[in-house]
Amino acid sequence: MLRKLKITNFALIKSLEIDFSNNFNVVIGETGAGKSIIFDALDFVLGNKADKTMIRSGEDYLKVAALFTDINSVAKKLIEAYDIECCDEILITRTFTILGKGEIKINGEIITTNMLKKIAEALADHYIQSESIELLKQKNHLSILDGFKYREKEKVINDLNIIFDELKLLTNQLNELGGDNENRAKEIDLLNYQINEIESANLKADEDIALNDKFLKFSNSEKILENLQKSEYCLNNEQGCLNLLRNVISNFKSIEKYDQNIAKILNNIEDILLSLEDDSQQVNEILNEYAFDEEVFNQLIKRKEHIDLLKQKYGNSINKILEYKNLCVEKLNKLENAEELICEKLKEKNKLLNIAENKFKELSKLRKQHAIELEKAMNDGFKEVGMINSNFKIMFVEKANSIFDISHYSLNALEDVEFLFSANLGESLKPLAKTISGGEMNRFMLIFKEITAEIEGAETLIFDEIDAGISGEIASSVAKKIAKLSKKYQIICITHLPQVASMGDSFYFVSKSSNNNRTETEIKKLNNDETIKQIAILTYGSYDDKKLDVTKELMLKNKHLKLNIE
Repeated sequence: MLRKLKITNFALIKSLEIDFSNNFNVVIGETGAGKSIIFDALDFVLGNKADKTMIRSGEDYLKVAALFTDINSVAKKLIEAYDIECCDEILITRTFTILGKGEIKINGEIITTNMLKKIAEALADHYIQSESIELLKQKNHLSILDGFKYREKEKVINDLNIIFDELKLLTNQLNELGGDNENRAKEIDLLNYQINEIESANLKADEDIALNDKFLKFSNSEKILENLQKSEYCLNNEQGCLNLLRNVISNFKSIEKYDQNIAKILNNIEDILLSLEDDSQQVNEILNEYAFDEEVFNQLIKRKEHIDLLKQKYGNSINKILEYKNLCVEKLNKLENAEELICEKLKEKNKLLNIAENKFKELSKLRKQHAIELEKAMNDGFKEVGMINSNFKIMFVEKANSIFDISHYSLNALEDVEFLFSANLGESLKPLAKTISGGEMNRFMLIFKEITAEIEGAETLIFDEIDAGISGEIASSVAKKIAKLSKKYQIICITHLPQVASMGDSFYFVSKSSNNNRTETEIKKLNNDETIKQIAILTYGSYDDKKLDVTKELMLKNKHLKLNIE
């Protein structure tokens, strides 16, 4: 049972604490007051996806804590399986920061979101409007059926998922070995072609870098030659640098004996002259290399284009191309010697497929058995919520392919299901999404939640406006149904219907207030007089003495009615 919920910095809630009773808890309040925010916070602490937009504006974190007592055996086993000490109560705390970091604890021990979700499923079952939308989608029907009495299917489903993983691995391994004989032959031809193309190019490591350097020089040879010639002339003509320096040296030599500073300068200039003479010699040598040869240049272009083409195919450098060739050689050797290994893999795959086929048959038998049970439970439940002539059926869709034909390995590979529904006597069964109304869908989900809660062991049922879209006598039927459930389960219910609200045991009023220019959602547990007043407002839109007396009589009548509900 959910005993206490404490919420901090969640949306419009600054700080809020709620103590719930163990029977029928009714949450009422004006539209927009923040009732659903409280239920969103409850969803969050039970494992729903975290979102930074949940954090109250101006705050850097949110925190929600939920205290559960009288823990059922299913939840206890799960908690103990995670090596968490468990007694008759557990405290779940979950925080989330503006930086996107979160922490979840049960009784002080840190756990993961997946662990929380599994434990939460055994503690509470929460119905929200979006859940009915998912139920209307045919693609979800098989997984919903598999979730019904899941523990009876768990082993075969787990076995199939393990087989699927092994089959996927084998399929990948066979693909790496070239698949069947025809595909392998094609792969061998392609690898031989690629290897020959690369080897015939006689590539040398880093040859592309050297080629690029040569191409750059050849492409600019005219400019380089012109400037080299000018430089050579400036160095070596009669008035060039070298002759000028020689004259300076000659002049300094004639006077160096008179001044030590002149001798130092002379030594420096002589060093410079020697260096320049070496440079001049190199310039002459380079000049001799730059005799442009068009044929050599054309060969250079052709070689560069060939290497660039190989780069486009096999890698962005010669080293990458050579690495690719080595991989091709390795793969080719593997393929050419793969026949024996492929035979082994195919035998292993066929063996797994045969096991999978038997597992599918076992799963299908369980599904069909559980489908009949779910159909009966739903159709029996409809009568209690005013859907006397409604009919629910699960149709199996057998797929034409066999286990050996399927290319994807999943639980719906051989069969699928679709939920069919008829609301009225004489009407044919049609897909659920095409025939059920909003009010009927909420009653459908009320029955469905009762069935699944009984199986899964959850002792708290949370309903967010499950009575939406109904009124009159139907609303009274739904109210009786929820009251009946409250004898077995703790109910926490948001409602706008006086018929449902008046069946409650504990009442909470949600409102908004403004403090320091900020809006805050608040909740108050109502006493008896406050409860009568609020239910009168739900019924009539306002209250006076007469309306309060009628409401008091309604609540007294429902109190006696609940005592006699079986």
